[in-house]
Formats: sequence, structure tokens, C-alpha cells
Amino acid sequence: MTRSRKPKLKIMVASTIYGFEDQLSQICATLERYGYKVLNSHVRKIPTDSSKSNLENCLLTVESCDLFFGIIRPQYGSGKIGEISITHAEMRKAIELKKPRWFVAHRDITVARQLLRQYMFTKKKIPKKGFKYTPTSIMDDIRVVDLYNDAILNDVPPADRKGHWVDEYFRLDDILQCIETQFKDTRRIRKIVEQMKTAK
Repeated sequence: MTRSRKPKLKIMVASTIYGFEDQLSQICATLERYGYKVLNSHVRKIPTDSSKSNLENCLLTVESCDLFFGIIRPQYGSGKIGEISITHAEMRKAIELKKPRWFVAHRDITVARQLLRQYMFTKKKIPKKGFKYTPTSIMDDIRVVDLYNDAILNDVPPADRKGHWVDEYFRLDDILQCIETQFKDTRRIRKIVEQMKTAK
């Protein structure tokens, strides 16, 4: 009698795409090689429902995934719905649902966050009303800093934060190293997923 195999863990890879296509393909291929079922729109692996909007389809994918990998890039993304981009909405949804999640963020964002903090916030960490950011070739939208703050749970007291680890990257090699460190051992990840499901 053959033992039934457990289904592959479904990992959603959330990232802006333009200018990052080749790297994103390599990231998804690496995760598939480790044994995951990858959910990502660039590699055409997001199941869609024609009765729903792009945003709704993406958020449903966040809900259905077992774990979530978010790549925070200096490019905020063109798919803006209302106040935030679809990628930002996906990441917020993963945090809201307390999905097992991992993030990487480009070094330029962490540097910009430190440099611009004095202009963006008062000493009491209240957003300054008059602050405006002009897009540059390095970072096209200040909301990438907001996205980073969401990922690190910046508004949660430090002692209460869980799931707020964000690795910094500069090159694709850095992301691939993070993926190897975090995801290569699928038994470890499955244990985390199962424990977090039980804890809900």
C-alpha cells in the first residue's frame, strides 16, 4: 500500500514586476525546484475568476496560499487601486491574515527610510502634513517606505511584534540566498505552517 503524499505547499510570491521580470522568473523557478507550488502573476500561476477584479483575484490568492513571500522593491508598481498598489494590498492582506510570511526589501528603501524620516514625521512619530516626495529614478514612490513599515509592523510596540523580520537585499544573489536559508528545508516550513494554522 503506497503512502499518500502531502500536497505541495502553496507559496505566493508578491512583487512589482516591471524591470524585474527575469529575476522574478528565477526566484519562482528556485522555489519550485525546492518543491513548492508557486503562485505569482508574472509566471502566470494565479488562478483567476472572470467575475472578479484583478485586486479581488490577487487577494483571494493571498487567502488561499499556505505561505507568503513579499519582495519590497524601490518601484511601487503601476497597479494602483485607490490609495495603494495591488502589491501593497497583497502584503497588507498577508499580514492581516497572519499568514506564515517572509519579506525582503531593497537596500535603497531602508536607506531612504532613515534619511527621510526627519522630513516625514515629527519627533512624536506623527506624519508631517506638508511632506511631499518627487519620484526619482532610484525610488518612484514614497509609499514603498510605508510598505516597508507595514512589513516590520512599525506601528506595533516592539515587544508585541511577531512575523516582522525583513531581510535587506541589493542584488538577486541576496534574495536567492534568503530563499535557500528560509525555504529549502520544506519540512521546517511545513511545521511552521501547521503550527500557525493551529494557533489561529
